[in-house]
Amino acid sequence: MDVQAKQSQEVNSQDFSWQFWFTLPIYPFGKRQTIRNEVIKDTIWTFDQIQGIFYVVVPIRMTAVKLAEGGLLIYAPVAPTPECIRLINELVAKHGDVKYIILPTISGVEHKIFVGPFARHFPNATVLVAPSQWSFPLNLPLSWLGLPRKRTQVLPVDSSKAPLPKNLTMPFLVR
Repeated sequence: MDVQAKQSQEVNSQDFSWQFWFTLPIYPFGKRQTIRNEVIKDTIWTFDQIQGIFYVVVPIRMTAVKLAEGGLLIYAPVAPTPECIRLINELVAKHGDVKYIILPTISGVEHKIFVGPFARHFPNATVLVAPSQWSFPLNLPLSWLGLPRKRTQVLPVDSSKAPLPKNLTMPFLVR
């Protein structure tokens, strides 16, 4: 049985529910199905949700990476629907807790809006954000944007100084 067929048997439409859709009011509004794919066996997974405006609908992607010392790194969170959190928790049960959540962009509202709500589901994870985050019309403190105050750090411009495991190669953090 393929992954999508198995996932569709295990969920119902309430699992796709995103009650805070009005924070980013774009299609599919309050319903966001999550599709998990294993990219590298027991190491890297992608989680896709669709979004769109008018007749343009595109996927947004979150990535989970298993860390060598155990646990998971989440890159570019998507909407933490019950289904999405269940799919992550299946990986947590097998590979360990979510240790890091990374917001890799300063302008990507499609990920930024979900970091705070996503982080609340994983209270022991360190949240790392790209430098120079913005908010409109004022540049507000990160905690005012919903990011957890005591667990959020700004990624240094020099990625070798990032507070991540030293054996983790992450070329996507290099600016």
